[in-house]
Amino acid sequence: MSNRGKQLREVTKLLVWARAAGRCQFKNCQKTLDHDLIAGKAEINAAYLAHVVASSPKGPRGHPTRSHQLSDDASNIMLMCDVHHRIIDGKRTWQDFPEALLLQWKREHEEWVDLALSSGPDSRSHILQFSAPIGPNETAVPFDDCVFAIMPDRTPAERRSIEIKVRGMHFQDSEESYWNVQPETLRHGVSQNVRGRFESGDIRHLSIFGLAPIPLLMELGRLVSDISDVDVYERHREPAQWKWPEDGPEVNFSRAKGREGSKNVALKLSVTSHITDDRVTDVLGDDVSIWDISSDPQAHGVIRHKSDLSRYRSIVRATLDEIKNAHGMDVTLSIFPAVPVSCAIEFGRVWQPKVHPGIEIFDQVRGKGFTRRLSFNPSSSKLK
Repeated sequence: MSNRGKQLREVTKLLVWARAAGRCQFKNCQKTLDHDLIAGKAEINAAYLAHVVASSPKGPRGHPTRSHQLSDDASNIMLMCDVHHRIIDGKRTWQDFPEALLLQWKREHEEWVDLALSSGPDSRSHILQFSAPIGPNETAVPFDDCVFAIMPDRTPAERRSIEIKVRGMHFQDSEESYWNVQPETLRHGVSQNVRGRFESGDIRHLSIFGLAPIPLLMELGRLVSDISDVDVYERHREPAQWKWPEDGPEVNFSRAKGREGSKNVALKLSVTSHITDDRVTDVLGDDVSIWDISSDPQAHGVIRHKSDLSRYRSIVRATLDEIKNAHGMDVTLSIFPAVPVSCAIEFGRVWQPKVHPGIEIFDQVRGKGFTRRLSFNPSSSKLK
């Protein structure tokens, strides 16, 4: 290629590297490119300073006058890994990457870097991903989606998440054998990957992302309840993301008391849908005191504000206290949930073994109605 513009000055190179934070600026790549510099081996260098408008008018996206004008301009240069540098400048592929698109990617990447660095070290959060099969479906929580959700208020404390994942099971959550194995897998995962690091001060803040059956999510909340600095996230469909949309009306919660005197007590959590009393009495019999926490409105995807979750925690805490005062600590309290992921986790975090009665958690099983799945017992609530 002939008639190239002037060579890049050192200050230009430094500006490009700094603004990209040493990572590839091809959309969604973000590969770290400083390792080869540290190794000092030019022959394995995977980092390239790629021109958007080519340095030569005859190059990819070249221009008769702008090529030379922009040849040493940091705003026209992107940091690229070897693979993506070859793609954006390839003879058969460069036309798929017009100037406007590459500049958009460069701008978005640099804005992301600026947000991450401006938040400061106190904003660092460890991302905890918990996933378990729901019905016949495997579940997963992409790490990039988690990073997008916590920023700009928080930044990832590590390049990888703390991942507790159960996959490849030959039975489903509708089967009893599932519940003989999965809760213990979750407890072991939290004990091995979270508990010790929290007690040593390595983990100071957790951002929790979960996709699993509701009782397991409640158990996750119970296991991390004494980690006070926690943010819980919810997967949303409109728009498709984990970040709180912070749009639409806020959700109001109300509590309906059950009749006093009975030691057989049920608490309905009616957020995603209404739970009729007959679905409870079908399981527990007619001699049951039924309490209810319900949202207005009741629908899937109803929780769209972080403040909604705060109000939910408050009413759950107050209701559990009221049930204890009305029925005593020796009450048998059965939980019937119709809640989103975030509310399930927060319910487990609110329950305290020294303050609240033991609980039995039920889950809806297709064709069978509500079925008992897990217990929270004050005498055996400590994680070993």
